[in-house]
Amino acid sequence: MTDNGEMAIALPEEEVTTRTRILRTALSLMSQHGVGGMSMRELGAAVGLNVGTLYHYFPSKRDLLEAVLTERGYEPIAGGSADSVDDLSREDMLANLLTEILGSVIEVEDFVRLMVGETIRGEQTARAIGSDLFSSFQGSVEEWLVEHRPDLNERSGAPEVARLLRAMIVGIFVEHAAGVMCQEGEDPLAAVTTRAREAAQILSAPGTHSSPR
Repeated sequence: MTDNGEMAIALPEEEVTTRTRILRTALSLMSQHGVGGMSMRELGAAVGLNVGTLYHYFPSKRDLLEAVLTERGYEPIAGGSADSVDDLSREDMLANLLTEILGSVIEVEDFVRLMVGETIRGEQTARAIGSDLFSSFQGSVEEWLVEHRPDLNERSGAPEVARLLRAMIVGIFVEHAAGVMCQEGEDPLAAVTTRAREAAQILSAPGTHSSPR
């Protein structure tokens, strides 16, 4: 049963598997070439299906894009495992939070590439979903700051600091996607840890770098 009391229709396991395979492959191709640069024929060849079968699952490319963004998407994290560690300094807690967020963004790189690219191109579905994700992320970080970094909330305001961090995360991802974030041979996760530490230190008030919460 669905939330509104209607009987849910269960798809056969093969249908679910094929749909998932289509969405996963479409996400990879769209992130590389953009929605306009990926043809349904190219997608069909990549998943071993004819175009008619693809349209059975997704009546149009827009339907496919919407499914890719909503079903293969990224859910912003709300806090991170560092929240419960009592002996960390405020700076360390913020550094750990930013490291976890940046790491999770890189883990879903294809999705973020697609979102950024299509949003810049003005694709309305991507813009609407991106707006929802940004709003959710903004609210989560604001709540975290109020609870764990009241000093930043009092000094600059949680909404303002959250917007700054959001812009930093987007900027670091763009640097990663452009291949300029890491030095040759450097692990991307090590690089984002360094960036997170730098940001946390800059946002710490003088004399608070090692003070406990």
